[in-house]
Amino acid sequence: MEKSLFVLAIAISLSLSVQAKNKQEYLQHKRGLLKSVSCVFSGVRTSTGPSLGSVEFADPANTVCDPLSNNSSVSPENGLLGKLILRTPEMGAKISGVMDYYNKGQKLDQNLYFADVNVPTRPFTSGFSTLSGDVLVDAQGNKLIEHFAIEYTSVLQLSAADKEGDYEIATLSDDGSRVFVKEGDKWNELINNDGDHSTRMGCPYRTIHLKRDSQVPVKILYYQGPRYHIANVLMWKHHKKPQTWKDPSRHSLCGVASNNFYFDSRNGKKMPAMKYLENTGWDVVSTSNFKMPEQKQNPCVEEKLEISEFQVASVQAPNATLTWKTNVAATSQLRIINIYTGEEIITSEDANLVNDHSVVLSGLVHGIYYQVQAISKDAKGNEVRSALVNLLP
Repeated sequence: MEKSLFVLAIAISLSLSVQAKNKQEYLQHKRGLLKSVSCVFSGVRTSTGPSLGSVEFADPANTVCDPLSNNSSVSPENGLLGKLILRTPEMGAKISGVMDYYNKGQKLDQNLYFADVNVPTRPFTSGFSTLSGDVLVDAQGNKLIEHFAIEYTSVLQLSAADKEGDYEIATLSDDGSRVFVKEGDKWNELINNDGDHSTRMGCPYRTIHLKRDSQVPVKILYYQGPRYHIANVLMWKHHKKPQTWKDPSRHSLCGVASNNFYFDSRNGKKMPAMKYLENTGWDVVSTSNFKMPEQKQNPCVEEKLEISEFQVASVQAPNATLTWKTNVAATSQLRIINIYTGEEIITSEDANLVNDHSVVLSGLVHGIYYQVQAISKDAKGNEVRSALVNLLP
């Protein structure tokens, strides 16, 4: 009798175990479980950072940040200083090129700061706004969208990713542009892409040699003639040995001009000619290749949003706590994937801008294999996502 009861108990235990296993397998492949998952956010702001020491602060009324491209430098040490030059009666009705502006134009007090020289062909109607919100106007009080010049000043240098060697520099500009480098105590012209024209590739008379520690002062003079299209892109190409060109417009696409050849003039998107240049070794000179002139810092700096330390801080079904950090104050949100069914959800967003993020999830099912990704957006709407992490409650 006792033996029979023992066998019966084992049979019942095995049956319950099989039922539990079958139930779990059923749950693992049951769709719709993510609908029961909810989250509670609790981010905190980080403490203030260390002192920067002495800083040259910008005057908002006299500072214009990247008016042509809205790009931002990643460091106060990187970028270009610009001066805006207006047309004057002394210049007359006939403008032959950017040197007319440089020699006879009116240079404004405002400082323009640029991350790079990368303005693909597109309409220009927004003008120049200072940090205080004022829009720059010409002598007649009209928004400044035509008949002006910009003098860019910076220092060219290699980034850690660039090769040492000889570099051919070129501009794609609408209208004229000229490029000068300082060698010793002289400013020598590399490129003359001057005059009224649609977007044209202007190439140099020779390459310049750059070593890892080279810092070459550079000036770019550019002018915008009649409205509405604008373009000004500085590119370079690495060569294994020095090159010279008696007529720079006789190789590659140098000298070819058209507002829809390199970029779509409606929106600045790359056309096949630009992709061809990239495939043959040309690159846009990046913000890390421009060092601000001596004793100048770029106040128009935007730190790129990044996520770090994303992890599962604790987990015990039906709950889990996930945490991460952002270098810039940002929102909090999660993407959750059920590995067994392939379903995924995006949680609601906590709009509070914080640096330390913490989210408590509830409604998780024991035995379900999840993957989770952190999502954050900064105040300007820039979004970044973390790598996926595994979650097994």
